[in-house]
Amino acid sequence: MYDGVMPTQSDLRAQVTRLNLVLDEHIQLIQEAILDKDVRFAKKNIRQAREDIGVLSIQIGKMQRAIRMLHSLMRDRATSEDELLDILLTMKTAETLIMRSAFDESALQLERLIEHLLANSAALNPFIFFQFWMGIEARWEANSDQGQLLVRIENTSDVVLPGFNIKAPVPPNWRVLPDAQPVDRLQPGESMDLVFVITPSAMAAIREFGAPGSLQEKLSVQTGYDLRPDGLQMTCRVENASDEVMNDVLLAPWIPPGWSCKSWPFFRHLAPKSVEISTLDLELKK
Repeated sequence: MYDGVMPTQSDLRAQVTRLNLVLDEHIQLIQEAILDKDVRFAKKNIRQAREDIGVLSIQIGKMQRAIRMLHSLMRDRATSEDELLDILLTMKTAETLIMRSAFDESALQLERLIEHLLANSAALNPFIFFQFWMGIEARWEANSDQGQLLVRIENTSDVVLPGFNIKAPVPPNWRVLPDAQPVDRLQPGESMDLVFVITPSAMAAIREFGAPGSLQEKLSVQTGYDLRPDGLQMTCRVENASDEVMNDVLLAPWIPPGWSCKSWPFFRHLAPKSVEISTLDLELKK
């Protein structure tokens, strides 16, 4: 069992070096264009710089997530001596690739190792090791404390999504039936719908957003979770179904296990009958 911390100092040094090289190259081209009074060429280079940095950011995100996935896998399951040797050799190769700024290839090396280790693993957190989209929405029965939690899972990857169990994504102390449900093995593009019966905690109607009551009748919230190779993105869609303006609406949506959120969706102004969307990037817990 390995419970160490993956090396990150060299990762960060290589990232900074690569970013500086990209920025220096574009800054030089932009300066030359400005001196030559070629505004169109300067704008083109600024646009290209943004695109290059965006691609580089995705590559680094994939590499960082792969390292965190490997760390979680080694922490949560027993590791044999042969597997530990494979891990150490792969990490050494990945570190060499990182120093060459080959972030995509480094992430690919780690992902292949993770797939090999996952072949002999079970009951691991699907929100860390798989790639899929999940949407949730609560619908409440009239004149009842009970409601239905609608959950959709869609395989957004280009490989088969293995089957797994998912616990109902509800706040603590809520009652839910069933507590968990199995998600079938899904081919790329396939989806599956689940329904949970939910009952809020005794104090939820008073202190928690999303419980049945007057606010729920006026405000509709749908939350989506997009697990991608470079991380997890959460999107909240809020609809003000009332005829009144709502100000300073703060949401505290469910966060998948293994992830954390530095801030919460906040809507300063919701006009009557309006729809607003907030998108946040979540972070893997260390």
